[in-house]
Amino acid sequence: MARGLWSGTLAFGLVAVPVELVSAVRDMDVHFHEVDDRAQRLEVKRVCAQDGSAVPWEEIGHGYELDGRLVVLSDEELAAAAPERTRTIEVEQFVALADVDPAHFDHPYYLLPQGGAEGVTRAYRLLRDVIAEQEQVAIGRIVMRSREQLVAVRERDGLLALSTMLFADELRDPRALNAVPADRSSAPSRREVGEALRVIDAMTRDFDPSRYEDCHRSRLLRLIQRKQRGGEVKIPDVEPEPAPVSDLMAALEASLSRVTSRG
Repeated sequence: MARGLWSGTLAFGLVAVPVELVSAVRDMDVHFHEVDDRAQRLEVKRVCAQDGSAVPWEEIGHGYELDGRLVVLSDEELAAAAPERTRTIEVEQFVALADVDPAHFDHPYYLLPQGGAEGVTRAYRLLRDVIAEQEQVAIGRIVMRSREQLVAVRERDGLLALSTMLFADELRDPRALNAVPADRSSAPSRREVGEALRVIDAMTRDFDPSRYEDCHRSRLLRLIQRKQRGGEVKIPDVEPEPAPVSDLMAALEASLSRVTSRG
């Protein structure tokens, strides 16, 4: 059973559901210790940049550069801007799932019903089933780790899934990047579009996440095991990056031929 990270109430209208928040992901990264050339572990200390003296944790403040000056705040002063302490996720509105750009989703969690009372389970299943049937998400806010975050709650595989969300001003406006010229000279031809659609159609499959594995993690673990056994670690040559195609139509036709030959 996953460890609960937060417990409180999910409320929509006058309906309140006691819930527990658990992470929907597992940390599968390969973690290393920092060591010196004698394989001795290193530790990180906070020192004063001016004289090199160690600074105790209780003397550390928070500096924010504003107009060329450093404004220093204590933990107590920072607490004045902390969100109101609440254990309730108040649903502010329901929106169509299709209207939410996936770029806004941040970290996934599950909301589990807390307590075995029949009324709790009934209310939980009611919200889960209705938003699943309507293909909607509930938008609200949660206060977690002294930070208020926007969240989206939806149904996923029989549970209520909560995703923290990025606020609109946290996402770059793609129009401001001006990365793709809009002039007619760079527009693809109808023939190129048609051939690209044929390639995409030949490569289209039902999405099955189990087909994909973290190849880098697998290679890294094999390398560590080989090193442990005293084996030599061969440093691979850097593969050259593919050059931009000079004949887009020829590249599309070759791509289609390769895809179809693989079945």
